[in-house]
Amino acid sequence: MRLYKMELYKLCGRKMFIIGALCVIGVVLFGFAVKVSSEESVVDGIRYKGYQAVQKDRQITKEFEGILTDEKAEKIIEKYGFPSEVEVFYAYYRDANYLNMLVEKCLSNGYFNNWEDYKIATDIYSIEDTDLGAYRNYTGKEIVLEYNNGWLVFLDVLETGLILGSILVLYSVSTVFAGERQSGMLVLLFTTKEGKKKDIYAKIAAVFTIALGVWLCITVIGLLLCGIVYGYSGLHTLAGMSKISFYQVSAYMPKTMWSMGKFIVIVLLRSLLGMLLLCSITICISAFLKSPFNAVVCATIVWVMPILLWILLRGAGQSFISYIILYIIRCLIFSSPIYMVMYDTIDSGRAMVMLMSISAAMLIICSISAYLKYKRQQVV
Repeated sequence: MRLYKMELYKLCGRKMFIIGALCVIGVVLFGFAVKVSSEESVVDGIRYKGYQAVQKDRQITKEFEGILTDEKAEKIIEKYGFPSEVEVFYAYYRDANYLNMLVEKCLSNGYFNNWEDYKIATDIYSIEDTDLGAYRNYTGKEIVLEYNNGWLVFLDVLETGLILGSILVLYSVSTVFAGERQSGMLVLLFTTKEGKKKDIYAKIAAVFTIALGVWLCITVIGLLLCGIVYGYSGLHTLAGMSKISFYQVSAYMPKTMWSMGKFIVIVLLRSLLGMLLLCSITICISAFLKSPFNAVVCATIVWVMPILLWILLRGAGQSFISYIILYIIRCLIFSSPIYMVMYDTIDSGRAMVMLMSISAAMLIICSISAYLKYKRQQVV
């Protein structure tokens, strides 16, 4: 335990780590403030912005909370009308609020892809004639209406924070083995009564504690911020039901039909696995390289390489063999740390389980490899 505390202090006590942690928290807070300030809601002809818009949307939604029915959808449009005001560079109707935008997306003949590609809704569809009805018939579950925009903000804040947190972990952990080798500390470290095995265990435990701590800190900050402003309702709604979302509820995208609660849990599990995987890959690189600078550079390249590969491989794969090879490469790409913290890359069903299993396997292999490589190099 003493060695573990010493190693943890060495990592957390560095000025670079402290400054980096403060910068990550600062960016998360700033990003959340920007999200809140960009909120808009139009109710009874009055435009609300920022925090007031969020509270107004929450207020008007309480009247219709519960099971979504055709009658409720009709009452919403009767009271607030279909959104129709379009303005260049805005990603949704300017005269929308949470309720009428939700009905427009899920239960109408209108759509909004961008300010040049949209159709103002004129008719309401019955729930039975939409993907919501297909979901209800298939699962036997009713469609729940609650305010859930806060969870989308949480996901955006979490993703941004974890990408920055990954950089913090990468640069903090990459020198844990390589740095001591270059400084000549290897001759002294394992002459202590604890022995070399305990020191290696302490180092590995400390770096994984850092990764876990960064993930936990960013997650807790995001949950607290979104809870204070947006509230915690909406976990029973479908992930595709929101005022602003990348996707709407669709039978062709099963993840949009997950409950928001299930979606959040899966995002958190994937992101945690991604952070731990990044840590294991980084210490493995650190164990194999002698120079801290080389370890940092190599770990950074490995971290960003999946994005570069994805860009280069798009559209490739003409023959059957090349298709199989590219499929394997793409599986590895989407199992990488940087993609695991991106909630928009989540797959459904077996694909998700397979990718998370690949990540878990790589985590174990890299951790064992780091241990064995560093252990062998301690024999002086």
